[in-house]
Amino acid sequence: MEQTNNNTFSGTIKGDSIEIKITQQNLFFLEKQFTVKEYKDFFPYDTIGAMNPANNIDKSYLVRTIKLETDAGFSIITDIVEKSYVFRNRSYNKGTSRYMKEKKFKPGDVIVIEKIGAYDFKMYAKGNKKDKDIFTENKSLFQGGF
Repeated sequence: MEQTNNNTFSGTIKGDSIEIKITQQNLFFLEKQFTVKEYKDFFPYDTIGAMNPANNIDKSYLVRTIKLETDAGFSIITDIVEKSYVFRNRSYNKGTSRYMKEKKFKPGDVIVIEKIGAYDFKMYAKGNKKDKDIFTENKSLFQGGF
């Protein structure tokens, strides 16, 4: 998906991960927030709740949280707000705003969210994944083939 205007977010889905391209709007208008609307099927349906959590009582399911383990050294425990599809925990102390500020995202940077369990995810800046695969870590060994 390509960005077509300031209200459209771009990104891709690759197997058990999604990639979200950060825009100028994410950083300034949305105060360091990003939407996962295009990827709502990537997350468990029962992690999407009402804007006001008190209204979750009207849901036919119990709204659960997900854990986002970040490459900034802290985890974010959150659900997803229906309609806007942003992570509820947006605090500057422990939420996505803190994450985007600490990682110093700029327009064009990419956030990867990788599924590691039903309600457990890793979130990292593309190119900064902590747990690299054996091929990436040993690229020079594999350059000549087997």
